Amino acid sequence: MVYRGPMPSPRTEAEPLGARIRRLRKARGLTQRELAEPRYDRGFLAKVESGSRVPSDDVLSHLARRLGLTADELRFGRPPGAAADLTDALESAYRELQRGGLGSAEREFARIEQRAAAYRLPDVQCHARFYLGEVHWQRYDIPLADKGFAHAMELAEAASPRLRAMIVNRVAACRALSGDLGASVALTETALAGLRADGPVDPDAELALVTALIHPLIEMGALRRARRAAEEGRRALVFAQRKDISARYHRQAAQLWQAIGLADRAEKDLSRALRLFTSIGYDRDAARSRWARGFLWRRLGKLDDAHAELLLARDLLAKAGSREGVLGATIELADVRRRQGALDEAAELAEGIRPLLDRSPDIEAKAEVLRLLGLIARARGDLPEATALLEEAATAQENSELRGALVATSLHLGDTLRARGLLDEAVAAYRRGVRAAAMSDSGPVD
Repeated sequence: MVYRGPMPSPRTEAEPLGARIRRLRKARGLTQRELAEPRYDRGFLAKVESGSRVPSDDVLSHLARRLGLTADELRFGRPPGAAADLTDALESAYRELQRGGLGSAEREFARIEQRAAAYRLPDVQCHARFYLGEVHWQRYDIPLADKGFAHAMELAEAASPRLRAMIVNRVAACRALSGDLGASVALTETALAGLRADGPVDPDAELALVTALIHPLIEMGALRRARRAAEEGRRALVFAQRKDISARYHRQAAQLWQAIGLADRAEKDLSRALRLFTSIGYDRDAARSRWARGFLWRRLGKLDDAHAELLLARDLLAKAGSREGVLGATIELADVRRRQGALDEAAELAEGIRPLLDRSPDIEAKAEVLRLLGLIARARGDLPEATALLEEAATAQENSELRGALVATSLHLGDTLRARGLLDEAVAAYRRGVRAAAMSDSGPVD
């Protein structure tokens, strides 16, 4: 059954079971005797309908069959096909969320969550809670998103393995954005081990979990472990059914291929991700794939191409209402403009997003903006300001185990200190980067 409009309001809280049986009987034109027989008599059913007799499970099963319902549909006032209809409505509202309709999607998710609770459909209720967390994620309210995903986790036992994996994926991402990469990895690895220990593995669930490992491992400098996760994901990809989960894997794997110097492979994965997201109407995620491609082109020195792609990505992400995406694309855009020599524009872009960062726990993005502003200050010749900004970025990265980023920031800081004639301090900065590199497993990975 395809969802075509609003679901009828649930009657379960206001309508007693006996009254519901009477209403459904009359709607079908049945007498009490016709509904009760052959197992029960009219007088027994009259007591059930009046509420003076509580029907047993056997009675409910008999009456439900006679009414053309399942026992749970009768017990909870659940319309036939309600689970499928509500699930279809969830997916429709999620596509609306991807297009930027955050308010309307949020209202629909909340309505579905309430109806699923009334109809005693905990799996659908869990899914609705998960999507409510996604609304906060798209608004870049990480603390509220984290609470939303934790709320969904309360019903995870009733959910499919795929949905449980997606909840873990998002909770892990909240941990990573808040600067606790170790907790992000530990949470995901524990969930992955549990999934694999439970018997036949759901490939979509496995793919969602290994995808969640790739980014934090890269940021920790654990490139060998990140590659193992990417290769495990590639094996699960063959059997995966969900296009959105497959597309997210492609986008995340591209980051790993880029980090280990396989740019062509990264570009192919990003193109696959963009095609898949576009085919299912996930506008926000398609735009995030463009942002990732602009990031890749910036790293490859294709600055004009990167500039055009990042501008497009930022505009599309703004249209989709993705504050997190706009932030990331703007950081990359500012760095492209810095490299192109447009320092004033680069600084304006970076400063323009600092208020949004001030309200967020996203340590990685905060440190990246500090480093970017430090490099702009150095290019302008303000070496003391550059030193202060780069030192602040390095400290944040060190505290959050962002070792890959710390190596680069320490190099920039050391160069800046050396340019000021502060050789001892420069050596200390370089050593800081060497220690970060030594704690990584970023040696040969092939």
